[in-house]
Amino acid sequence: MKVSIVIPVYNAEKYLRECIESALNQTYKDIEIIAVDDGSHDNSLKILHMFKDKIKIISKKNGGTATALNEGIKKMTGQWFKWLSADDILYLNAVEELMKEVEKIKDEKNTILYTNYDIIDSNSKVIKQFIEPNYNNLSTFDFNVILLDHYIGNGTTSLIHKLALDEYGNFDESVGFAEDYELWLRFCLLHNCRLHLVPKILAKYRAHQTQLSVAKMDKALENANEIRKYVLNKLDKTESIKYIIALKKFRNTKSLTLRVRHSIRNEMFKILPKSISEKIFQEYLKRK
Repeated sequence: MKVSIVIPVYNAEKYLRECIESALNQTYKDIEIIAVDDGSHDNSLKILHMFKDKIKIISKKNGGTATALNEGIKKMTGQWFKWLSADDILYLNAVEELMKEVEKIKDEKNTILYTNYDIIDSNSKVIKQFIEPNYNNLSTFDFNVILLDHYIGNGTTSLIHKLALDEYGNFDESVGFAEDYELWLRFCLLHNCRLHLVPKILAKYRAHQTQLSVAKMDKALENANEIRKYVLNKLDKTESIKYIIALKKFRNTKSLTLRVRHSIRNEMFKILPKSISEKIFQEYLKRK
């Protein structure tokens, strides 16, 4: 089965070459790579054309990550959609390991796969391993309650069947930040999909100064709240109330330490200067 790796690109010249090479060098060979330049005004497009014989290149006006992902989805010819952010890196066996897991899944269309990952700095140095809690054995309802409480996974580690996107819709271009969280909730709560963890570290997620604007983080948190309300309102009223009650109960059972940490995180985004240094962010990660 072919896997289409879609890379949304916006002013990523510093990291783009390493990202593309990690996709090109996958041990799983039945892939296509689609890079969508979202109106970059640095050398990103020039770098993409260095790989023009090996990848598909789409150039468009700036519209945001969701628009770039959707443009790539329109052009993909694979059965599986693999998101890869332009500043992130795939380990060379990433797609192979994901596709091995696909063989074990009964309901491929309704399963979003995701993995553990390393967090790297601007120099590609690993600063933390992010090991996701394994919720694979939870009931669908219990898992959805946790997903309502907080985002699970990482878009750059995800793998989604093209049929699910065709039937349930692509990324919502009106959301802005947190477009992946919107798709997760919509697919899981409204269309009975399920996130499935592949418990292996298969990607490197880069945390760096450019992406760490407080405006983005604060907006993402705000958007997440609106997304929850929107999706819950789409459910049958009885089912929606059931989820709201379960969510409140779940939040009340969280440890005090975890609740305080999340509260501090949310407030931190509001009071810090306009950008967070890598050093501050790395210290925060070490304490998560």
